[in-house]
Amino acid sequence: MRLWKSWIITKKDLAVMRRRKAPMAITIGFPVAIGAALPLVLYTLMIRKGFSAATDSNLISAFGFFFVLIAAFVPLYISSYSIIGEKVEKSLEPLLSTPTTDGEILVGKYLGTLIPALLSVYLGTAIYMALMDALTRDSFGYLYFPNLSFTILLLTAVPLSATYAVTLSVFISSKFSNVMSAYQMGGMTLVPFLALYVLGEIGLVKLQDTTTVLLIAVALLIITLIVYVISRATFGREKILTEWK
Repeated sequence: MRLWKSWIITKKDLAVMRRRKAPMAITIGFPVAIGAALPLVLYTLMIRKGFSAATDSNLISAFGFFFVLIAAFVPLYISSYSIIGEKVEKSLEPLLSTPTTDGEILVGKYLGTLIPALLSVYLGTAIYMALMDALTRDSFGYLYFPNLSFTILLLTAVPLSATYAVTLSVFISSKFSNVMSAYQMGGMTLVPFLALYVLGEIGLVKLQDTTTVLLIAVALLIITLIVYVISRATFGREKILTEWK
């Protein structure tokens, strides 16, 4: 695989995304809004409910998993649009007619969505950590962030969550000829994360536990690799070129 060819596709997709104001606003604005909103929720609970430091710590840890979910949500629209949008705009045919391999095209598409998604999620987490530290420093007597468990989550589960979502969404995009249908189907990729969060809330899964986070990351990695192999084997550029209307 010639990664420099994938990078050409990535740069083109990034340039297109910069011109599309609505996806850019969602990609950047949503993680930032959540990063600011979660400390506000905690502040409200502390004022109205008088939460203790121990309770605050548990809640802050539970909030951390939101960023795994956000990392899976943010890329959905862009990656769903990735193949279909280019077909609609008549820019996909020239790409598929080049000697670029299916694997190189897919990797380029993945990176074109993954890079802005991860940057925005990490911006949201930076805001979240700064506000949480400002809010809880007097209560704890120290800065809660950064800490080991949240760092492991940010370096493993968050990027793999985004990669999982991008890989599945691009695969779905290559099988549909309508952006909205692909986006709605791509939303199904969030179901496992929602299920995990519910299990965490009822105490069946400890989402703040480092071992649990690493197991989730390994599962996401395995699923991502399987979907990539399937995507590469079933890409079907000839069908996309000749049958999509």
